[in-house]
Amino acid sequence: MPRSPFASLGFRLPVAVRFMLLHGAIGFGIAAVFVALLMGTDMGGLGTLLRAADSHPFPALLLWFFCGLTFGSVQIGAAVMLLDTDEDPPAGGTRAPILVPIPIPVRTRRRR
Repeated sequence: MPRSPFASLGFRLPVAVRFMLLHGAIGFGIAAVFVALLMGTDMGGLGTLLRAADSHPFPALLLWFFCGLTFGSVQIGAAVMLLDTDEDPPAGGTRAPILVPIPIPVRTRRRR
């Protein structure tokens, strides 16, 4: 198992945090490829528009960041849903009684 970069500091991240950071980084990597393909293929003139921007790297970085948030969230969600659980299905225990509605007679008065 590879050592954590924080191991030299005597700090170890919890498993859930490492899991989310790893899959979030994968999502940001996919976003980098996606933005590079968008700019390379110049789909809808987006690559030309981003290259011609006055504050050149800022719009492309914003596009990458927000695509990274989206793809990272999707990657984390998919990874969580695909987790393998070793737990057995719930069995035994007490069974709750089945609730049956009971009719209650109610008198109504006629309004004047």
